[in-house]
Amino acid sequence: MRNFLNLINKKPIFLQRMGVPLLPMLILLGGVAVAQAEFRIWESTDGDIWEGEFVTMTAGLVVVQDQFGEKSQHKLISLSAADQEYLEERLPPSLNLDVSRSADTISSGSEMMHCVATIKKSSTQPYKGELTAVLVILAEEQRTGAISKAGATKEFKFTLPEKYSEPIQFESKPYKFMKSSKKSGRAYYGYVLVVWDRFGNPIAVKSNRDSYAEKAARIARPKPTLNQ
Repeated sequence: MRNFLNLINKKPIFLQRMGVPLLPMLILLGGVAVAQAEFRIWESTDGDIWEGEFVTMTAGLVVVQDQFGEKSQHKLISLSAADQEYLEERLPPSLNLDVSRSADTISSGSEMMHCVATIKKSSTQPYKGELTAVLVILAEEQRTGAISKAGATKEFKFTLPEKYSEPIQFESKPYKFMKSSKKSGRAYYGYVLVVWDRFGNPIAVKSNRDSYAEKAARIARPKPTLNQ
C-alpha cells in the first residue's frame, strides 16, 4: 500500500486585472501551468503506473515529479480517464469577467443602484469543479473620501456550463447612494469581483479600480465553511 504525502501549501499571489485570470496556485506564464503539489498514483492508457506530483503542464504535456525529484513528461491524452478528470479540477479555467450597473433615481439627490456580474469561460478546456464568485460594491463617503463596503457581500456558487461562451450571471442587492453632485452621504465608488476555486484559491479578478484589484483577494473572500 503506497503512502501519500500531504498537500504542500504554497500560495504565491499574482494579479489579474481587467478580466485576465489571477492564478496564485496555478501560474500561467508563456503557456506553462504550475500547480500545487500532491503525490498520487498515475496510470497511462497502456497500463503503466507510477507515483508522483503534478507540477506543470505545457502544450498538452503533463509533467510529473517523483519523490526523488525526477521529472517525467506525458501526453494528456495518454493518461487514464481518472487522471484527466483529476487535472480538470486542478487546472483553473480562463474566465472573462464583467460587471454592469443600473440606477433608478428615488429623489433629487439619491438613487437606488444594483450591479450584475457576468462570468464566461473563454477557453474550451473542461472544468468540473465548483466555483464561488464574490462581488463587493464599494462606497465613498463624500465628505471624507473614505472608502468602504456598501453593504453585505454577494456570494454566488456555480459550475461552468459545457459551452465555453455561455454566460453565468448574478445580481447584487440594491443599494441606496447619494449622487456624486452632493457633498455629503455615500456615493457609488466601484466594485470588486473575485472568482475562487473549491480549494480556496482566487483564479480571476475584475475591478474598475486598479488599486483595489491589487488587494481584491483580501476584500472579496468567500465565507468560511465549517470544514475549513
